[in-house]
Amino acid sequence: MTKLIRPIIILISILSLTACQKSVSPPEPFLPVPNAAQLRWHKAEYIMFAHFGMKTFYPSDDHMGYGLEDPGKFNPTDFDAEQWVEAAKAGGFKGIVITAKHHDGFCNWQTKTTEHSVKSSPWKEGKGDIIKELSEACHKGGIYFGIYVSIIDKHFENSGSDKYSDYGDYYLAQLTELSTQYGTIDEYWFDGYKADGLELDYKKIAEMIKKNQPNAVVYDSGTMVEFLPDRCIAFPGAHGGIAPDQNYRVEVDGVMRWYPAEPSIIWQGNWFHNNTPVVKLKEMQDYYLTSIGYGVTPLLNLAPNRNGLIDENTVDGVSEFRTWVDKLHNNDLARSEKVKVSAPNFRGGDKAYSPQQVVDGNYDTYFATDNNVTDAVIEIDLGEVQEVEGFILQEFIDLGQRVDGYSIQCRVDGKWMEVFSGRRIGYKRIILEGRASAADIEFPATDAVRLTINSASACPLISTFQVIGAVEM
Repeated sequence: MTKLIRPIIILISILSLTACQKSVSPPEPFLPVPNAAQLRWHKAEYIMFAHFGMKTFYPSDDHMGYGLEDPGKFNPTDFDAEQWVEAAKAGGFKGIVITAKHHDGFCNWQTKTTEHSVKSSPWKEGKGDIIKELSEACHKGGIYFGIYVSIIDKHFENSGSDKYSDYGDYYLAQLTELSTQYGTIDEYWFDGYKADGLELDYKKIAEMIKKNQPNAVVYDSGTMVEFLPDRCIAFPGAHGGIAPDQNYRVEVDGVMRWYPAEPSIIWQGNWFHNNTPVVKLKEMQDYYLTSIGYGVTPLLNLAPNRNGLIDENTVDGVSEFRTWVDKLHNNDLARSEKVKVSAPNFRGGDKAYSPQQVVDGNYDTYFATDNNVTDAVIEIDLGEVQEVEGFILQEFIDLGQRVDGYSIQCRVDGKWMEVFSGRRIGYKRIILEGRASAADIEFPATDAVRLTINSASACPLISTFQVIGAVEM
């Protein structure tokens, strides 16, 4: 009998172990979720904004331009698109958005719609094409490429067109040229809401974009979200840094949409180059913490000079900034061998959703709770008392924005004390001692930290909980 019972017991044990190891189903999406274009935009984190055109050759405190400027002055003799790309990479920018056409109406490409363009300039005897060279350099360099195409056009407003009586047809023809002749466009940037009263067929524009650039994200300036509701990004209401606790979930025409804000921030010039240097490192950091640090992807303006290059001291400045950003992310106390990460419970007890996922440096792995469990605690024991300067948190937003309330505690002399609280985490939330929303906070030396999710719209998914050690400012 004993010989028969033993194999049965072993078989039962194997079957039990197999059942315990059965994988747990992943969380269902909490709608809306970002589409691929919006997610690529989030992951870019910050993008270079390049204002370049006629106003570069008419430097002033007025960035507008009025369409009366002389194309004969446009002559960037040393223009080097690859230098722009290398400058962007030096600063950690994941892409470039350029003014293909600003408000003055001058076109930076070989357009058939107007002579008010590079065709009428002495640069390369009228044969040059800024958009062609920059798009090719971005694609070659493996970075994001976007175009700003102003809805406002002062040249058309003042001078009209021999070929187009209707501005809507003129504008659509320009967008179609840009959308079909320069390869992949990752972002469209539409500025100038309502174009001083001009009526445009935004539905027709949206259909053209869907046909020719189906994977582009669209900064729509309030014009396009009705017709491209699943890949627009929004104007935050002002230029510069934004408020914390950003909500990506916005109701549009009665439907909840993923519609995050994209700030645009001047780091140099008055948008266009006006012989002023790039802002100092401290100001770069402040803008970073009040944009990327609040979960959105900003356009940070670097103005190429009239020679067609990014200033050397600008490259030096953004390189210094990139070094600071790297230090901020690489000085993670939670990645030490002494560290122990724990949670009272996690999704089905499956290690694929364990708290260990928040310290593995991989955005695509995440801690999760069971369905309908909307609170959570993740504890990081540092193994010894450490000086802490801040935290970086990330939600796994691929499946939606979920967290509505959280707090961070530090353990000091065996007792837990709350040191920070907020509402939303989003793609990335950076909390740095003495800066931005933590301006009045000094974190204590601690041997353990704890993230508590106390409110969520669905089971929370946390991909990153980073503990920032001392970072030289």
